[in-house]
Amino acid sequence: MADVAPAINFNTKHLKKGDPLPPFAGKLRVYNMRYCPYAQRTVLALNAKRVDYEVVNVNLVDKPEWLTTKSAFGKVPALEIADGVTIYESLVTVNYIDDVYPQRPLRTRDPLRRAYDQILIEAIGPVQNMVQKLGGAPDAIDEPALDAYFKTLDLIQNELNKRRTAFLGGAEPGYGDYMIWPWLERILLYKHLNEKVEFNKPKYKQLAEYVQKMTEDPVVSQYAVSAEIFAKLMENFKNGIIDFDVLSQ
Repeated sequence: MADVAPAINFNTKHLKKGDPLPPFAGKLRVYNMRYCPYAQRTVLALNAKRVDYEVVNVNLVDKPEWLTTKSAFGKVPALEIADGVTIYESLVTVNYIDDVYPQRPLRTRDPLRRAYDQILIEAIGPVQNMVQKLGGAPDAIDEPALDAYFKTLDLIQNELNKRRTAFLGGAEPGYGDYMIWPWLERILLYKHLNEKVEFNKPKYKQLAEYVQKMTEDPVVSQYAVSAEIFAKLMENFKNGIIDFDVLSQ
């Protein structure tokens, strides 16, 4: 397994409207929201490559005025490469990182396997949808959503079986693993809200083993957020409390 990245403060205060933009200090910077699965992709890629960078967390409910100067659509992640030079969208930032930092390549050189990785990333939509449903209305999950969700899990497990490796990336996680992981991780955290999404059963033995190995990966574990923190966030949201800084309190 890969070593962990340099010590980085992932839990900086989430800046909001009225907060000034921190001056660029010459170090690669990620504009992030600590619990955003899309921004997590960028963080995982940087951590896998042991790149030194800084995190500027932003409040996505009460956005700072300057956010659209870093990301045209006011979303995260955004990656500031030099003062005023910023790219955004999760896969765009990850592909850039993989191109610029050659250590531990995340994308395979095999064109066919790279294509299958991309298929899995494109196909993760039903799992993303299930995460949203679990976080919002877990009792209202319908059969079409479940069917699509399990078809995606079948696709992932079948690809693992076809490759006969511990991870999609081989002996250690790679591009495909890290790009779909944020949503599989949230299924683990939210599955108690509706037992119908559970995949720790004989049919999904290989997938369950894969997910367990992913949780043990140092790149994943150093950025992981506990189930207790996610539960607190969800409870706060239900009560109209917007507090992104529970990890830094």
